[in-house]
Amino acid sequence: MSSMIAGAGVGLLMASIFVSAGAVMLFVLSKETGPPPIMERLSPIRAALSGVAAAYPAWGIIGVVMGLLYEISVEQAPGAGMGSPNLVFTLSVLLITVMMAAPFVVLLRRVAAGVLVMALSFIALFGWFLPFFAR
Repeated sequence: MSSMIAGAGVGLLMASIFVSAGAVMLFVLSKETGPPPIMERLSPIRAALSGVAAAYPAWGIIGVVMGLLYEISVEQAPGAGMGSPNLVFTLSVLLITVMMAAPFVVLLRRVAAGVLVMALSFIALFGWFLPFFAR
C-alpha cells in the first residue's frame, strides 16, 4: 500500500514536469511555423488548459499503477542494481520509456528536447526515485 501512495506522489510530481514542459513545447509548436495540423481547430490556450486538467489525474493513476508494479516486482524478482533497490523494475521502466518516447521524438522533431526532458524525468522519477521513496 505504501508503494502505491508513493507512486501517486511521484505521479503528481511527473504531472508538474509534464505540464511545464508541455506548455513550452506547445508554445514552440504554435509560434515557430504555425500550428501543426492537429492543432488547427484547437486554440493553444484551450489545449494547454485541457492538458493541465487531464494531466494531474492521469499521472496520479499512472503513479499508482507504477507503485503497484514496483510492489509486485519486489516480491517476484528481488535484487538491487544500477543504483536502484530493484534492477528488474528499473530496467523495465527504462525499456518502456525508450519504446514510447522514440516515436514522439521522430514525430515532434521541433520539440524533441522537450520530449527527451519528459522521458528522462520519467526514468529518473519512476525508475530510481519511486523505489527509494516506496521503502
